[in-house]
Amino acid sequence: MLSVGIVIRTKNRAVLLKRALESVINQTYQNWMLVVVNDGGDSDTVDHLVALYQERWNGRLQVIHNPDSMGMEAASNLGLDCLNTDLATIHDDDDSWSPEFLRRLVSTYVIRKQQFSNVGGVVCHANCIWETVEGNIVRVDRVEPYNQHQPTGFVSLSHMIEKNLFPPIGFVFELSTCKQLGMFDSTLPVLGDWDFHLRFLLKKDVWLLGETLAFYHHRLSATGALGNSIFSNADKHKLYRGYLDNKWLREDLSTGKIGFGVMMSLLSKDM
Repeated sequence: MLSVGIVIRTKNRAVLLKRALESVINQTYQNWMLVVVNDGGDSDTVDHLVALYQERWNGRLQVIHNPDSMGMEAASNLGLDCLNTDLATIHDDDDSWSPEFLRRLVSTYVIRKQQFSNVGGVVCHANCIWETVEGNIVRVDRVEPYNQHQPTGFVSLSHMIEKNLFPPIGFVFELSTCKQLGMFDSTLPVLGDWDFHLRFLLKKDVWLLGETLAFYHHRLSATGALGNSIFSNADKHKLYRGYLDNKWLREDLSTGKIGFGVMMSLLSKDM
């Protein structure tokens, strides 16, 4: 049975972290290890939440408290560095899984890896959960399909170059491949998951399982600790999209190879 390492990065979002911890504990697939990286947030709150489920961790939990925030991608890398598992996944503290998520994605990985040796990960369909947080109450406002238009089969590298096709909450990947790639780019304050997904697909195939097993939670009007970076940092997303376009094109021009930069340039002409 393959082992799965899970990294949760969090900072001062107790009501959301509690849901994330329960999402992991309630998995029907139990061969997992969890690293919670408290990235500069209140340590007492995290320790209190972890203690609520003390009897259910069975030695499978490690908590890291960063005195100061390192940033999302550096926090992910810190957690991944602690793992020695076959597979890994990033479980953001505001997202959640179906109880069958790990079981279905791990079994799909095993089957597809036997069929196609270059498969290095599996992603599933996700629902986007629009929610509002009031104190310790989370109210679901509406639920929408997120990536259900993508058919079962290989994730398209060419389509991924155009835009990120899936959120981290729906992706299980080979830890060894992740570490060979240098993990996440800690210099990126946003778009680090898209950059990682692209680099991963450049090396390995990713299989898409057409089952909705992951839940990508959004809070449109929330700010501060409860905000989503995709909304609260929308301008920064646009800024770093341009930064990555230029970075990749310079790399292509300097090496004389066709890569992400050239592909981005071609796409921009068609848009």
